[in-house]
Amino acid sequence: MKNTCKTITLSALCLLVLCLLTSCKGESKYQTFRLYSEIKDEAYTDKSDIHYKERTRGNYMRTCAGFLKALNDRDVNSMKKFCADELLAMEGTDGLLAEIVNGFEGDITDTSPLTTDFAATKYSQWSKTDPVDYYDDDFIVFTTEQTYWVSLSMYAVCGEESLIGINRLRILTLDKRFDMEVGAETKREEGLSVTPYTFADGTTAELVHRDNCGILVCFGDSDGYIAVNIAKGSTYNIYKLTGEEDAVSRDVIDEIDFSDEKGSYEILSEYEPYAIGEGSAVPNYYSQARFYVIEGSEKMLFVNVTGEGVPEKIIYASIFDPTILINEQKPEVLHSQKNKKT
Repeated sequence: MKNTCKTITLSALCLLVLCLLTSCKGESKYQTFRLYSEIKDEAYTDKSDIHYKERTRGNYMRTCAGFLKALNDRDVNSMKKFCADELLAMEGTDGLLAEIVNGFEGDITDTSPLTTDFAATKYSQWSKTDPVDYYDDDFIVFTTEQTYWVSLSMYAVCGEESLIGINRLRILTLDKRFDMEVGAETKREEGLSVTPYTFADGTTAELVHRDNCGILVCFGDSDGYIAVNIAKGSTYNIYKLTGEEDAVSRDVIDEIDFSDEKGSYEILSEYEPYAIGEGSAVPNYYSQARFYVIEGSEKMLFVNVTGEGVPEKIIYASIFDPTILINEQKPEVLHSQKNKKT
């Protein structure tokens, strides 16, 4: 049963969304990344609009925008027009699309930047005999009531016409995406494969797919989580709010010798982080990103903490505003292990 959802009221999270929506305005229509609000008027109406000659205009982002417009209108039939025939032919697809529409909350206000075809392309082979163009990326969707993580894959060009369009779709609330574990794929009859998913709250789900076609939907509540642009482009990481309000003064930060990686960790361990990132997937290796509130500042201290099984040292530290796209600011890097002189 879907959790009861609440409008996110945390001021910091509201600021994150508002600043995100206004940080990329007025850029060229041929830029590498564009927000949904900028591309929706150029959105495709169905998969027949997809064509390799439109690569410079963004098959991927325009397909995403068209699908999101249909979802925002709760129009399942229009959503189907973007789906590959192979996906539509699979048992359960109609029910999963209906589940998305019935569980999707609020009106879309915007997205994280959507990528062009060149940024989203995972495999591209241009020849006279076997042209293939496959796009795959994930992005964040902000609504008036929720925040969603969406992963969308599609073929623009493929030898199999039945695969043209959206073939794999995953849509989750942030609480389900955070620390999500993807299990090993197993085979079933009739060419079907199953990939199990385990979420941080202990619930599970399965992605049933064939020829890379399948849908995974799992909704909870994104309240208590934020999505932050941590690298140039469309890369977003999800962080869990700790509920703590500790603030580190700028004077304390300036006095920390971050080149002393263990010493700097010991000093910051006296403060509770504002938000924490996902844990490491590597056995016996601790790795976690953390945000700390800086007293009297809109910017935050961002650090990467690592260790042999337990937190031991800070290998990266910088100061930036998590409510603004990284492209729009220059983080103040206090320490980076890769730049550390030996």
